[in-house]
Amino acid sequence: MNKLTTLLSKASLAKIEKHCSLFIYYILPVIVIITLISAASTTGNAGFSRQEFRGNRWWNLLFIVLFIKPITFLARKYLNVQEISMEYFLSIIKELPKKIKNNPKEINSNAIPKHIIPFLKNGIYSISLYLMRLRRPLGIATFWLLFTHGMLWQIFRARQGFSLFFNIGDTAIVSGMVALLTLAIGAITSNNYAMQKLQKNWKKVQMIAYIAFFFAAIHTGNTFWLIVYFVAKYFERRDTGQLSIRKERGTKQRNHAINHPWTKQQRNKIKNNKKIIDIISKIRQ
Repeated sequence: MNKLTTLLSKASLAKIEKHCSLFIYYILPVIVIITLISAASTTGNAGFSRQEFRGNRWWNLLFIVLFIKPITFLARKYLNVQEISMEYFLSIIKELPKKIKNNPKEINSNAIPKHIIPFLKNGIYSISLYLMRLRRPLGIATFWLLFTHGMLWQIFRARQGFSLFFNIGDTAIVSGMVALLTLAIGAITSNNYAMQKLQKNWKKVQMIAYIAFFFAAIHTGNTFWLIVYFVAKYFERRDTGQLSIRKERGTKQRNHAINHPWTKQQRNKIKNNKKIIDIISKIRQ
């Protein structure tokens, strides 16, 4: 437990974050290439039976990447949670068996709602805050897992004698391909160079992950979680004021378009056009 506490200190967590990013950016692509080469060079079909398992892993990772932000915000707003350090979290868990053994009377029915449940909520919330810092590398890892899943599936089809071209009417395959392409765009632009070039448009490009999640839910048959996500996202945007900001921005753009000189000129032309006036008068009659 002491080693684990040291490992999850703030300094160690920063190092873990750095090493995790390096692994996903540089080592994971090499592992994917080696996996695909070995799968293509072998003659048997061993390992291909776990395609559904591999597919579920990239879906679960995409689920975490997108859900972590709205869940974190809603938990902070509605559950009154607070961030705690991982060291404190582990120290409480370490001392809990001793407290139960020495003072068993303190652990009663009131202790669960007053102490244990809030502590667990704060711990889970703190873990989610840490995962927020890893959203970008985890998104890239999601792309590589989906890419591996798709390529191994194509290799398996080729082994069975099927054509590499798929039926456009197959919803599951088409939705999976769209999810892969959209995640590829997000992965290509998930670097500091793309952030500098795109600047304010970088977040707009990264919103393509919503499209990927939509088609990934169709591909995996998890449409229920798609509905849950967009409901959670709606409450997040509503409570952060983003919906009202967008509404005000739309009103300003609409008023600007209405009061634009070119719009007024076109409106005056329509009013002075005799043919249009005759048509309107006939309609009113």
